[in-house]
Amino acid sequence: MKTSDYRLAAIAGFFTGVFLLPLLYNLEIIFPFGIPRFAVVAVVPILWIFGIWLGKFLSRWFVIMAQFSRYTAAGFLSFAIDFGIFNLLILLTDIASGKWLIVFKGTSYLFANVNAYLWNKYWVFRSYNPGDGISLQSVLSEYGRFLMVSLVGLVINVSITSFVVDAVGPQFGFGEKAWANIAAIMAVAVAIIWNFTGYKLFVFKKKEIPGSRNTSQS
Repeated sequence: MKTSDYRLAAIAGFFTGVFLLPLLYNLEIIFPFGIPRFAVVAVVPILWIFGIWLGKFLSRWFVIMAQFSRYTAAGFLSFAIDFGIFNLLILLTDIASGKWLIVFKGTSYLFANVNAYLWNKYWVFRSYNPGDGISLQSVLSEYGRFLMVSLVGLVINVSITSFVVDAVGPQFGFGEKAWANIAAIMAVAVAIIWNFTGYKLFVFKKKEIPGSRNTSQS
C-alpha cells in the first residue's frame, strides 16, 4: 500500500461528496442535528481514507482486500458521478419518468464510465507502467476491451432502471423521484458485479501482476 493511496482516496472522497449534492437536494434529504448537506464534501474523504487503511489492514490475511478497497473508493466516486449527473438533469428539467429518463441515465452512466476507466487503470489495477511506454495499438486494444465490458454494463444498467421505473412503477409509497433513484441503485448493484468481474478478468488481467502477486494487490 503506497502513501499516495491515501491522497488519492481523499481526492476521490472529495469529488464523491461534490457529486452527491444534487442527489441530496433532489430528494430533499436533511441530515439530523442541523448538519448541512455540504458536510459530505468534508466527511466522505475521511471515510475513504479510513477505507483504504482498513483494506491495507485486512490485506494481511486477504491480499486482494488492498485492491478491493481502492476499487470501492473509485467505484463510489463513479457511483456519485452517475447519480449526481442523473439527479442534476432531473432537477433542471423536472422530468423523472419516460423516454427522457433513459437519456438522462445513459448520459450520467457514460460520464461515470470514463471516470471508472481512468481510476481503474491507473489506481485500482495499476496496469500502467511508465517504463513500458504508450502505443496507440495497446491503448486501443485495452480500451476496446474496457468499452466492450462497459457497454454490456450500460445495457444492464439502463434496462434495469427503465424496467423498474416504467414497467414496475413506484411502489411502497415512494414518489417518482425517489423511485427513479431506487431503480438506479438496483441497476448499479448488478452492473458493479458485472464490471468488476470483466475489468479484472478481461481488461487489466495481464498487467495486474507485473512481478509478483503482492505488487498487484497492494
